[in-house]
Amino acid sequence: MQHCKLHELFIFGISITKLISTGNSLIFRLHKQQMQSNFVDAQEKSIFLFSDIKIKGNDGEELSAHRSILVARSGLFNILLSGKNVTTQDLIFPEFSSNTLLVILEYLYTGKVTEKSLIIETVAEAYHCADFFLIEQLKLQIIEFFKNRDVDNKVNVSAKILSQILEYMESSDNELTNLLYDSVSSVPLETIEYCNLNGKALEYILSKIKKEETNMLSTLEYNLFHYIILWAANEISEETLSFYRSCLPSSEIVNNLNTTYLQKWNFNIPFNIQEIHSRYKPTMITKTSSLLDYVNLDRIHPLVISNIIEPLSGLISPNKLSDIRKKYALLAGKYIYISREVPSLQWSTCGYNMCLYRSPFIVTSNSLSQGWIRTAVPVSGQGLIEWDIVVEKMCCQFWVGICTIKGFNVDYNSWLGNHAYGWVFGSNGVICHNSSNSTNKYGQKFKEKDIITVHLDMEERTCSFSVNRISYPVAFRDLPDEIYPAVSLCAPGKAKIEPHVKYQNY
Repeated sequence: MQHCKLHELFIFGISITKLISTGNSLIFRLHKQQMQSNFVDAQEKSIFLFSDIKIKGNDGEELSAHRSILVARSGLFNILLSGKNVTTQDLIFPEFSSNTLLVILEYLYTGKVTEKSLIIETVAEAYHCADFFLIEQLKLQIIEFFKNRDVDNKVNVSAKILSQILEYMESSDNELTNLLYDSVSSVPLETIEYCNLNGKALEYILSKIKKEETNMLSTLEYNLFHYIILWAANEISEETLSFYRSCLPSSEIVNNLNTTYLQKWNFNIPFNIQEIHSRYKPTMITKTSSLLDYVNLDRIHPLVISNIIEPLSGLISPNKLSDIRKKYALLAGKYIYISREVPSLQWSTCGYNMCLYRSPFIVTSNSLSQGWIRTAVPVSGQGLIEWDIVVEKMCCQFWVGICTIKGFNVDYNSWLGNHAYGWVFGSNGVICHNSSNSTNKYGQKFKEKDIITVHLDMEERTCSFSVNRISYPVAFRDLPDEIYPAVSLCAPGKAKIEPHVKYQNY
C-alpha cells in the first residue's frame, strides 16, 4: 500500500505540460481506471487523489479536482482560478448537477467522455454545461454520442431531450437542437407522446413548420389543432384529457371528410360540451393561445369549425372565427365545397334537441317538438345540385327541404315550414313555405327507409323532389341565391344526407 501511494505521488509530480501532451501517460490511465471503478458510488466521485480543489453542483455533492489541470485545460477555469483574489478551495455551479460536472471533468482529464459519465438522460444538461464552459469539442462528442446511441423509441427520446435543451439554453440555434428537430420531424406529430414535449418544444416545432412551409411532419392543419388541444389537456389532468378526447374526432375521420362523404364517423359530440369546457377554459386558453396561432384554421373542414371548434369557446377568438366564416361564404359563391368536387353536404347548425348520430351525415331528434338542422356550407352558383335524404327512422312529422339564413334571425327550435326562410316537403305528402298550414298536396307520402331526392336548380332558382326515384314537378320557385339543405324533425326521427357525386363547379 505504501508503495502504491509513493507511485501515485511520483506520477502526480510529472509536469503538467508533459501530462497534457502525453495521452497514454500513467496518470491518465490510473485516473481513468479510478473513475470507471468508482462511478456508481456517489461518495467516491473524486476523480483523483491528492486533489486541491472541490467543485460542487446544485445537489451539494463535492467533486475533487486539481487546480493546475483545470487551469491548463479550460479557459474558463483559468479565469476563475487564476485571479489574485481567488482564495476559496471550492467552486459552486448552481446551474448543473454533480453528474453533469463529472462529464466536464472526465473530458478535461482524458480528452473524451464515456458511457460511465454520460448517459442519454443527461445529454441535454451535459451539452448545456459544455456550452457554458466553452468546450466546443465536447459538444461535438455529445452529439456523436446521441447519434450513435441505440435506444428504444428514439423519436420520443429526442422529443424529451429537445424539451430539456430548450429549457436550459436561451438560444435554439445550435447543432444538437437541429439534430433533435430532424429526429422528431421524421414522423407525424401525433405519434409523439404528449408528456415528452413541453410548451417551448412544441412551439419550436410549430414555428419551424410555419417558417419552412413544408409538410415535414405529414400533419394537416386539423391534426395540429387536435394535437395542441390534447397536449394542453394532458398538461392539466387525465380527466381533462379524457373530456377533450371525447370532443375531438380523430384526425383520420376529419381528413376523410376531405375525400369522401361515405365514411363512418364513429363519434358522438357530448351534449354538454360547453358546460364542461367552461371548467377548464381559463387554463386551456393560457396553455394554447400562443400555440394555436401557428394553425391555419381556414384550412380546417367547416363542419369541424362549426360543430367542434366554435362550441369550445374562447380557444379561438370570435373575430378570428368570424373571419373564417366570411372566407367560407366568399368561396361558397363559386364552390359548394372549398377544395373538393364532392359537395360538402354535411349537417352542421341545428336546434338544441337535434344531434349528430355517429356521423356528420346522420341527424336525430330527441324532442317531441319540431326542430331543424342545416348543412355547414350553402349551395350557390348556377348549376343543378341534387342530394338524397334517407328516412332512417320515421316520426309523426318528417320534413325534407331547404332554407336560407341571409337577412333572417332564424329559430332552429321550431318547424321550418312555418318560416319565410324555409321550404319543406313532408311525409304527409304536402309542401309548405312560410305558413302554419300544410295543405298544398305534392307527390306522395313517404315512410321509413324511403329515399327523397332534392333537385335544386340554381340557374332557374327552383326546387323539386323525388320519392324513391319517382320525380315530381317543381315545388318551389323564386328561391334566393344562397340555399342550405335542411330537414325538420321531432323524436324519434332520424335523417341521413347523401350528396350525389356527379357535380360541376362554376
